[in-house]
Amino acid sequence: MPRSDLCTWAVEQALPLWASRGFDLEHQRFEERLTPDGEPDRDSPHRLTVQARQIHSYVLARKRGWFTVADHLVEQAYRSMLRDFRQPHGWVFTVHRDGRPADSRRDLYAHAFVLLALGSYGGLTGDRAPLALADDLLAELDRDFGAPAGGYVEALPVPQGPRRQNPHMHLFEALLNLWMNTRDQRYLDRATVIFGLFTRHFFEPQAGVLLEYFDDALAPSPERIVEPGHHSEWIWLLRWYERETGTPVRPYVDALLAHLERHGIDQAGLLPDEIMADGTVRLPSRRLWPMTEVIKAYAVEGRRDRALALAELMQRHFLTGVMPGGWMDRLDAAGRPAATDFMPASTLYHLLGAVAELDPP
Repeated sequence: MPRSDLCTWAVEQALPLWASRGFDLEHQRFEERLTPDGEPDRDSPHRLTVQARQIHSYVLARKRGWFTVADHLVEQAYRSMLRDFRQPHGWVFTVHRDGRPADSRRDLYAHAFVLLALGSYGGLTGDRAPLALADDLLAELDRDFGAPAGGYVEALPVPQGPRRQNPHMHLFEALLNLWMNTRDQRYLDRATVIFGLFTRHFFEPQAGVLLEYFDDALAPSPERIVEPGHHSEWIWLLRWYERETGTPVRPYVDALLAHLERHGIDQAGLLPDEIMADGTVRLPSRRLWPMTEVIKAYAVEGRRDRALALAELMQRHFLTGVMPGGWMDRLDAAGRPAATDFMPASTLYHLLGAVAELDPP
């Protein structure tokens, strides 16, 4: 099968850019974001989420043969992530460029990506130490983050506001990735617990939607907000879980895809950031990452032509008119660029996920 245009872009432009200008050689850490001209933002703190995502992304690129010189880069980033973000009280959310903690909260969403990176790095190197760290982190989540109604609290200290499905979705992904890299049943069993949260709380069968926000008891917030990008992401994850366990997921996938096709794709063929369960658009702006996830959803459903058409649309709207290997992160409701100061490094993880589905090994 010929390489997709998106894969060619990633191999020839994006991966080299974010491995060079997007990497701080002095501190051996990935940059948080670049300007439209490819210059690092030297004032922004570095998030744990970005370091973990970039480690996972370059491991994926190394395994697929897209970026064969990734080993040293990944090793440096992995060592600096442990050096700077793993503090005596736990993994901190952000650090300054010099490595001093900037925000010391312990964030569930970021921890999910640490687990993703540890599984990928351990799978690449064969080293057991990252897997021991993953087990320590899972024990920490059980001990410190557990919520009475199920799942985990958002962060420590516990913030005000609703609980979200999103961190649990990425924990589901990380556990499936740990399973794939170890074949250790414990990780798949933990993924099954998260699947139970999805079926009992996050998915609303009456409307056929994935809800985003919940109270402490995991009852849905009254706004019933839906994100088409997360509908797409769960379709991909549910099919992955089905392949590994044999658990039927078609009723959930069909409902999520049907709602997405009725309400979650606008007239331009892009995904609005937020809608309501009844299909009313709540936030009509569009970001790049949901496009990568809907590409993955259609690809995993065997609709490659639709996935390729969406990839072409995404490239035209978000990857054109910017520096090679870069992107426009957000468009407003009229299709105008809405975030022009910086390109967030965190988006590479989404883009390479789409490439991986369009260009299977």
